[in-house]
Amino acid sequence: MRSLMLHEIVQALQGRSLGALPELSVRDVCTDSRHIEPESLFFAIRGDRFDGHAFVEAAIASGAVAAVVDTEEALPESLVGSGRLIVVDDTVAALGRLASWYRRTTAAQVIGVFGSNGKTTTKDLIGHVLGSRFRGRAAKASFNNSIGVALTLLSAEPADAFLVVEVGTNHPGEIAALSRMVRPDYAVVTNIAEEHLEGFGDIGGVAAEEFSFLPLMTGRAVVAISEQAVEFLPKRAAKSVRLLSYGFGADVQLRATEPVVESGLQTFAVNNRFPYRIKLLGQHNAANALAALAIAQCFRMEHEEIAKALESAEPPPMRLARRTLTTMTLINDAYNANPGSMKAAFESLAGLEASGYGRKILILGDMRELGAAASRCHESVGRDAGRSCASTIVAVGAFARHIADGAVQTAGTRKRIYSYPTLAALERKLPDLLRPGDQILLKASRGVGLEKIVPAIEAVDRAAALKESPI
Repeated sequence: MRSLMLHEIVQALQGRSLGALPELSVRDVCTDSRHIEPESLFFAIRGDRFDGHAFVEAAIASGAVAAVVDTEEALPESLVGSGRLIVVDDTVAALGRLASWYRRTTAAQVIGVFGSNGKTTTKDLIGHVLGSRFRGRAAKASFNNSIGVALTLLSAEPADAFLVVEVGTNHPGEIAALSRMVRPDYAVVTNIAEEHLEGFGDIGGVAAEEFSFLPLMTGRAVVAISEQAVEFLPKRAAKSVRLLSYGFGADVQLRATEPVVESGLQTFAVNNRFPYRIKLLGQHNAANALAALAIAQCFRMEHEEIAKALESAEPPPMRLARRTLTTMTLINDAYNANPGSMKAAFESLAGLEASGYGRKILILGDMRELGAAASRCHESVGRDAGRSCASTIVAVGAFARHIADGAVQTAGTRKRIYSYPTLAALERKLPDLLRPGDQILLKASRGVGLEKIVPAIEAVDRAAALKESPI
């Protein structure tokens, strides 16, 4: 963030100071009092489990230049009237106003990443590839809501050539609101899938929400779009922006062919000419790499330098993150899940080399925020699991029975199928379910916390290793 004077910030926030503003500058914004840096501006955000107003005094004591609050009540007397408190109507809304204003002052080209699945991986790949030649930055982790997007925009430095912003949604209108803040110069749409159906109703509602950024793009803007998402693209969009399609079909502009997985690397050719290798499993990650390629070409990067950058990219945590244990292989994809990403994960497991390995195991948890469609969606995922390469399917959570029932419909008695109501119940059974040589895929929505069973899997692996090699 470039240096801003407090009076500039108060104007952008549409706020008012309690007392005369000191002549101080701000170089950073922060919403967590534990991470205050010199010249920080602290935003007191109200959350479900905390209220940032309780930490205003601690933030100032830690070095914050000032704090943005939405009330004058219950604030430290020593700070009231000091000019270091800025009062606004709503701290989250004010953070967004500051980010929108700051976005208009930055010279960086802004890339917005939209879609139901794969946004974080795609965002990281774009940032990694562009960063191999240009100065710039990408959103941290999954900073894709009103707070995270604002913080990403405010992180831009004057010398940055690019900024990659992940834009997410869980209720109607959120994409349009965030896009008005982001004003992307380029955009990527990874895919359209059933997600957050409590708010969107059906996949048509999801598509309408995801594509609501389009009216904010200029006629010269480029939208890189997967072949799957093209099916949901509003007809008027083809006339309002330049589309750059990618995928595996014959009609796309950037096409991946000849995919092979070997020794933890996925190789493929682009348009039957240019070879690429990535450390990410799954055909969907080849598509994510194509999205990064599309944006890199917009920045006039050559295939050779893009390929070199992509090969060095590491997968984000808990997104098909593969670990070789002593006797087993663990693939942790427990960061998030919906029906589309579940199916993609199953296909990724099928792509793993089989030589020297034993069974392929699916451990599946609930998919959240599917509303009235939850039972149907979990049963459908179960049917996909039953058709997958896995020989054992383990479901856990409130909808475990629906997953198991779906798996039985397509697999019958050919596969071992189990369901457990809780993680604790599953942990107790893991020693009976797993054995040396297993390839284990974990997949669930983030709120399930499926990664909590990883230590138990590691314990089973250690026990198996000791049994195979007794002292």
